[in-house]
Amino acid sequence: MFAELLRGGARKVVGIDGSRALLDRALARIGADERLTAARDDGRIELALGDVRTVRHPHRFRLAILAGVLAHLDGPEDAVRAFAAARRLLQPKGRLIVDTIGPNGLPAHDLPLSIDWERALGDRRVVRRSRLVRAEAPEGLRVEYSTLTDVIEADGTISRLPAGFRLWYPSPTALIGLANEAELEVEAAFGSHDLDPLDDRSERCIVVLRPAARDRASGLDLGES
Repeated sequence: MFAELLRGGARKVVGIDGSRALLDRALARIGADERLTAARDDGRIELALGDVRTVRHPHRFRLAILAGVLAHLDGPEDAVRAFAAARRLLQPKGRLIVDTIGPNGLPAHDLPLSIDWERALGDRRVVRRSRLVRAEAPEGLRVEYSTLTDVIEADGTISRLPAGFRLWYPSPTALIGLANEAELEVEAAFGSHDLDPLDDRSERCIVVLRPAARDRASGLDLGES
């Protein structure tokens, strides 16, 4: 995404994540690309460890993007906080793009524990199983996803690595309502990256938001592009 934003004319791109490991992966990818490395060295790319619900920055920006973020928040209160934090980063005429899974991309039913894949790694065999449990709630769909990864040594010894996380997917209507609570208003909504209309058949839910009218009228244009 860094390259696309820079090609689109951004003077500075700031990437924020709460995971140091993911930031390190981003740094490695930047370091493997000559143009991105040059942009980083020129100060046009900045990576920061932070929480999307409380993030702050000295500059104001024309564009902020929350892609694949909402699902990892704990629910409506966290979403409002994240939207409000993003709004504070925007210039008065800035835009926030929220990109999450659409109604037709969500799991339609629970998935019992079953094998995802099995492969050989040298003398070892690795088997991964996963399970998915859905829970409909007024604020959206909650999903519990768990995995069991077994590493089987040549002598039959098994090491089991469990993992799990919870996901939350607000409906498009709920998402827009939460954005309104954070003093953002909808400019456009799409159901795909090809800008198809958003409806019940959409695989994606992409909403373009802008600061509420009173913020646009009273703000100062201070930020980066």
